[in-house]
This record gives sequence, structure tokens and C-alpha cells, in this order.
Amino acid sequence: MIGPLKAGDQATGWSGADVWQRDVSWPDGKTWYYLSFHRFASCPFCQLRTHELIKNHHLFLEKNVEIISIWPSNSELLLEYAGADQTPFPMISDPQKQIYRSFGVVHKGLSGALRLMFHPGLILDAIKARKGDIKPDADPMLFPAGFLLAPEGRVAMAYYGRHYGDHAPIDSILSHTNFKK
Repeated sequence: MIGPLKAGDQATGWSGADVWQRDVSWPDGKTWYYLSFHRFASCPFCQLRTHELIKNHHLFLEKNVEIISIWPSNSELLLEYAGADQTPFPMISDPQKQIYRSFGVVHKGLSGALRLMFHPGLILDAIKARKGDIKPDADPMLFPAGFLLAPEGRVAMAYYGRHYGDHAPIDSILSHTNFKK
């Protein structure tokens, strides 16, 4: 396992297929990538984040940033919770958490639930946005994370969540790139 990554570190590359069998790989030398690490398929906070990324996808495209959504859930469960709503960006199933470990996304604990209590609006929004029952199929205490990678694979921004629903703000992610199409 690699420890937490920070801006300036070289990220591990990856190549494979997403849950819809689309080819995915990073880095490619020309595209920025935002890697969004989630907790499990039925996590209401992760579903809320996915909706936020879909809603703001055009802003990422304007900056030549490709979103890649990474989950520790199996493909079948991801497809069940995504339903017919194929995201405009790849969703990768990583049940062995190999990608998670290579980015140091291993922080977990009950402190995530305690810190979340200071965000009642987020809790209500997640409850409203959730699809189906909550059935954790991965570690329910895992914290989310996000990384903005420059085209050559260098980490431009690393964000490790401090509670179960803590993700980097969209404007903060996009402010780390001065790259324009």
C-alpha cells in the first residue's frame, strides 16, 4: 500500500474496462482526470456525489477533465444502483481495492459517522437522493477521496474525505487546472 498521495506525486496508471465495458485508462498524456473514490454502490452520500458530478460534467469537459468514478462494489451491484442511467463518465468496479490501495484510499472508522453529524443538510439531501435500500457490500466505514491528475499522471490535487459524505467541492477541483481546451 502507498501512503496518502499529495500534490506533485506521480500517480499509478491503470487500464481496463468500466461496468459498461468501455475501455478506460489513465494517464494518456493529453487529458486531465478527476478520480472520484466512493464507499459502496448503495451509499446515499456516494449516490448524491454521483448526481453532483453528472450535473457538473459539462464544467469538467470545458477544462478537458475526464471524470472517472471508482467503487469497491462489484459491477452487478453498481449496475443495479445506476440502473438505466448510464453516467456520462466511466464507473469502475474495484472490489479487490487495488486502485484504492495504490492511491492510499484506506482511511476508515466510526469517526466518519461522528463528523457527519455536523452536516445535517447533507444527511437529508443524501436520504432524498438515494436509490433503493442501503446494502453495504464493501467496508461501510471507508472514507471517500478524490484526485485530480494532470495529463502526465502527476497529482494536481489530492482530497481525502474527513467523513462519509466529504468530497472536494467542484469549484476547488477545477481551480487546480489552468488548462483550457
